[in-house]
Amino acid sequence: MSRTYRDPIHKEIHLNSNNKVDQLLIELIDCRELQRLRWIKQLGTSWLTFHGAEATRFPHSLGAMHVANLMFNKISSDINLNAEKHNHYRALVLSAALLHDIGHSPFSHSSEDINEIKHEVWTQKLILSPETQVNKVLENYQKGFAQDLAAILNKTYPVKFLSSIVNGQLDCDRFDYLLRDSFHTGTAYGNFDLNRVIQSITADVNNDCLVVLGEKGMLAVEDYLYARYSMYLQVYQHKKCLASDSHLLKLFQRVKMLIRSRRISYLEAGLLKWIMTPESLSINEFLNIDDTTIMHHIKHWSQEKDMILKDLAQRFLSRKLFKAEKIDLENKNKEEYLRELYLEKSSELKNNNYDPDYYLDIVSIATNPYSFYNPDVSNFHNAIFVKEQNQLKEISTVSHIVKSLVQNHFESNWAISIKLNNSHKGALINN
Repeated sequence: MSRTYRDPIHKEIHLNSNNKVDQLLIELIDCRELQRLRWIKQLGTSWLTFHGAEATRFPHSLGAMHVANLMFNKISSDINLNAEKHNHYRALVLSAALLHDIGHSPFSHSSEDINEIKHEVWTQKLILSPETQVNKVLENYQKGFAQDLAAILNKTYPVKFLSSIVNGQLDCDRFDYLLRDSFHTGTAYGNFDLNRVIQSITADVNNDCLVVLGEKGMLAVEDYLYARYSMYLQVYQHKKCLASDSHLLKLFQRVKMLIRSRRISYLEAGLLKWIMTPESLSINEFLNIDDTTIMHHIKHWSQEKDMILKDLAQRFLSRKLFKAEKIDLENKNKEEYLRELYLEKSSELKNNNYDPDYYLDIVSIATNPYSFYNPDVSNFHNAIFVKEQNQLKEISTVSHIVKSLVQNHFESNWAISIKLNNSHKGALINN
């Protein structure tokens, strides 16, 4: 039976069950590990800033699969793959795109600093473990297919450009989430011409990498890179999103302290492991933890005896979030100034009976591989190359727009804490 998934970004995503690869994808979509992503928010705690940002990792996974299909069809027609390779490579790339996020924890990236769980590690575990439904489906399709799929995701598969379609500088993941996140946040920052970009990309067989074709292709990719830059500055690093993430982390910091002192009244065994010893989680325990688990606990914690946890939970549920104030470091010694600022704000909080350990955070945001574009010209898979007259040139060396963005050092520093009200002092000093 064929499937049509109606998608707000790509409209209709068709899978034909008479096609062996499409049937594999249908079976993977129905697996528990994929369906769990319906309960993991794509944008973490950002719904507290952008009220439409309620979308989950599930539609993004289908969207990434769809974009990977568009990319693969364009590239395979350029390099004339035979039927056998075409089907095998298509199955690998589309399955990898579909499954690339199954290892995410609750609230996606917003929770990663709670326990340092990396979603890439858990994605590999879920794909390779014989316990999981996805592993059984993959191995039923072809013996050893799960191992090849894991190699695509960790970039060890012999045909390198296939990995780049799923995880590279010009990949289906970024293409989908920029358009999708822009749509759900009600912003236009992430919009770019997806079809034009895909038509501008091909595979360079000699160097086994993806490349951009000529000046016209470069112009399309410039637009995409600027969309990527804008989304990180205007949405992903929005000051209220930084504040809500910090609030969540401080809440769990308090939970950890109460666990150690055995003073927390409500905590399920699986979440206890997720917080304190994530390495001991079984596959089933990990899969049972999603956004609903966290929100269920936060609702319980809003009635805890511990006043700090109770207050942090109530503030999170009622959106009385921390406030983020940008720190001006111009002509200042960064380390010294931030240390002095922390002491100053700590003193102010203590005078109002708030514990700075849980009501104050200093956050530094700098450019990183997930944020904008940091080319590694020594590696064809860690940079974007433009192909002109059979020569490959890294895009920032031929594009003035990309060069200006790459050369700038993007860093911002924020003091995040509650907004003090002189008429209402707290009673929330650590005890």
